[in-house]
Amino acid sequence: MTINEIIILLLGIAISVTLLLIFRRIFFGKKTVIEINKKVNSRELFESAQKSDDELNIDSKIGQESHDLIEDNVEYESVFREEENTNLITIHLEAEEHVFNYKELLDYLDKSQTSYKDEGGWLKIFLEDSDHFMFVNGLNPGKFSEEENILSTSIMTIIYSMKPKGNSVNALAEMIKFAERIAKDFSTQILDGDRNALTQQMVEHYSQIAEEFDLNNIS
Repeated sequence: MTINEIIILLLGIAISVTLLLIFRRIFFGKKTVIEINKKVNSRELFESAQKSDDELNIDSKIGQESHDLIEDNVEYESVFREEENTNLITIHLEAEEHVFNYKELLDYLDKSQTSYKDEGGWLKIFLEDSDHFMFVNGLNPGKFSEEENILSTSIMTIIYSMKPKGNSVNALAEMIKFAERIAKDFSTQILDGDRNALTQQMVEHYSQIAEEFDLNNIS
């Protein structure tokens, strides 16, 4: 075999091996599929795929705030633990500034001859029939605290727990009278339980709830 024949043979082998590798890659190689959602523009694709460190920090902060909010809600509910697992009617009094000062509020209730009891940062307002509703700080932790320097708030919340054999309709009427007096003297807005402006329609709705509760719990 001559040198030329050897060279041709080696070239043939090389070409064969090259073709074999090409065919193997085409038919048996691992495929990478890239799907493009044409409904999303390229900027949105890059933003979702390449989240910055700042965004990751924000996500972490949101998670921590959610955890803190859960803890705050638990603490807030402890303010009226004796009323838990019952039907509640709630009215809010809201101002743009912290118009409700703890000590000034106590002085106001004293001067207006309101029958109340300070339960350590939140108040019980007594009715004539020995019933009561609660008057509490509408912001977490749900009460005033000299230790934590929580001495004023922009939102106060009135909470009534409907009880069997009680007079929920009368209590609701007293709640509304009390709320109207506070709103006038402190220049605040009366809101319903969802913190929307309290309307006559919502008052009638609350009255219906109270009446149905009383009728169902007479005995």
